[in-house]
Amino acid sequence: MYCKIIYLKPKTPKRKRGRPSLAQELDIDGLLTIALDHFSNYGFEGAQLKIIAEKVGITNSLISYHFKSKEELWKRSVDHLARSIVEKFQDIRSELKDTEGISMLRSYTRQLIYYSAKKPPFYKLIYMEMGHNSWRSDYLISSIIDPLTFIGQSALNNASANPKFTAIPQPNFVSIVFGACCSFFMLTRLMKYQYEISTFDHEHIEKHADLVNQIIFDSFE
Repeated sequence: MYCKIIYLKPKTPKRKRGRPSLAQELDIDGLLTIALDHFSNYGFEGAQLKIIAEKVGITNSLISYHFKSKEELWKRSVDHLARSIVEKFQDIRSELKDTEGISMLRSYTRQLIYYSAKKPPFYKLIYMEMGHNSWRSDYLISSIIDPLTFIGQSALNNASANPKFTAIPQPNFVSIVFGACCSFFMLTRLMKYQYEISTFDHEHIEKHADLVNQIIFDSFE
């Protein structure tokens, strides 16, 4: 007489109906960060979704599952960047609520230099897209440039009370500040080749911020 042993397979939990949530499938913020970096290095036309997918470690079809087009992924990536920089400068505005005019513009300029060093896609995309009229340049203006301008407008208006400051038209002033903040990092390879320095070293970022503020603003005070 013997006993027959029956092995029962554990029941596999049934998958819930419906599409899984984004959080279950992938880290959207991580995907947008990688996509933003890729777009800023290769441009919209040169960027490839399959390469973005490889860098994230997912399939190309999964990107298509969540983003209906390359254009939508580009816009969502820019939105991701816009939230970061607008929140940053809103916090600065709140922390320095009793500061205005040239002093506030100094603070904005310094922080823009730090931010550019930390987030190269910011200045890369601006320089890449602003030279021509396109839906991408329009989107960058509405999502990033306009909000930043709004945050800094009161400081600009206050500074305009200074007769020395009014001698420089605001469009020229803004372009001078932006160029001074970002060109140092755009010329990273040249700085390394000619002067053997890394523009992204903290020491050189600090020095550049001090010099930019000194050159631009000392003459107004």
